[in-house]
Amino acid sequence: MTYDVTATFSKEQVKLDSVSPIDMYVINASISGWEPMYYVDYNQDVYGWSMNATHNLTTTATIYSGLPIKRGEIQTNTQGEISELSINIPNVDRAMESVIQTKDYLRGREVFVISTFTKHLPSGSTSYHLGTSPDHRAVLTEKMFVDSVSSNEQQVTFGLKSKFNIKNTVLPRRTFMRECTWAYLGLYLASECDPHGNINSASYPTCDGTLDSCRERHNEGRFGGFPAIPERAILI
Repeated sequence: MTYDVTATFSKEQVKLDSVSPIDMYVINASISGWEPMYYVDYNQDVYGWSMNATHNLTTTATIYSGLPIKRGEIQTNTQGEISELSINIPNVDRAMESVIQTKDYLRGREVFVISTFTKHLPSGSTSYHLGTSPDHRAVLTEKMFVDSVSSNEQQVTFGLKSKFNIKNTVLPRRTFMRECTWAYLGLYLASECDPHGNINSASYPTCDGTLDSCRERHNEGRFGGFPAIPERAILI
């Protein structure tokens, strides 16, 4: 796969004595809108370029949270398609764990992998400013999608794939737990739970998400949990 790069990027790339390259990431936490989260593989927070809802970097500076992020190499096959890329984000403070737990594990979300040189970042007088020759166009940006997620007490690992690899594939966006996660009595087609034709909502105003409650409402066929998960010996 070839990239169209600016003259400033190409000039900096071939220098023998160059400033350091830097990897930055923008994760869109929204499945249908724009809710960007900014991260950088660095030992401190860094000012980088803000990305707008049309996925273009702008001249507006924003803070990227510094983390020791580890990722594999972006590789392509003979057809130019990009294989899966893994990104490891520290999870010691459970900040990323909180994000994935409240955002359906970020499955199907967009991730933008940005490569540039520190000199092309925003310039300024604070320690968070690394740029000396700001240029928001002197970057390589690769758009990928979250395909799988795993986490432990040390890190959260995202498996990313390009759009070419996941098109026509329905990505799971369900939480693996015993209780049902569907919105109870939600609007039809806006919720996978649809007991309207089976029950009197006045008699059953709420639901505790268990399979027994779903059976009581004669809606077992649309139960959204995994009742086969053991009730004991579950480590969280």
